[in-house]
Amino acid sequence: MRSTRFALFAAIATLAIAPLADAKLSRTSDAAKAHFHSVTNVSMAIDGDTPEVAVAEEGANIKVTVTLTNLTTGITLRDKHAREFLEVGKFPTTTLTVPRALLKFPADGAKSEGDVAGSMNLHGQDKPVTFHYAASRRGAAISVTGNVALDITNFGMSEPSHLGIKVKKDVTVEVAFVAQDI
Repeated sequence: MRSTRFALFAAIATLAIAPLADAKLSRTSDAAKAHFHSVTNVSMAIDGDTPEVAVAEEGANIKVTVTLTNLTTGITLRDKHAREFLEVGKFPTTTLTVPRALLKFPADGAKSEGDVAGSMNLHGQDKPVTFHYAASRRGAAISVTGNVALDITNFGMSEPSHLGIKVKKDVTVEVAFVAQDI
């Protein structure tokens, strides 16, 4: 009797979870945002933002692509320096690729979070990274936030400096978006 109830429960749980596992992510809302945070050798914070975030499902992977060409830091000259440093003419985007199977998709009204290994392409170089994410679902909309800590020298970049102020090599990148399940 007990094993019959367990088998019935397992079958119902499998049927309830199956639509989530098969769902495809389509587009992001207009509320998407990417943010970076770094610190200089004189303890000055440098932050930048861009709303240009796209999410796509390609085969067994989910790709989050951030366009860097319109990155803003709040100071026009610093924006120009950041874009020159990132060489956005040659490398206009950065992409995080994650195997979909490693992500926990929440049920409607629920939340999930975790640390996942993926790959980041920045400045033309692919490197393994670990990132933290949190997701919540309301109907077909999945709200996601995530962050990754990077050492920019691992991506073939030196620590930028200007007039004796040097940006440290450790940068935190955060993204937030709402994807749709189709």
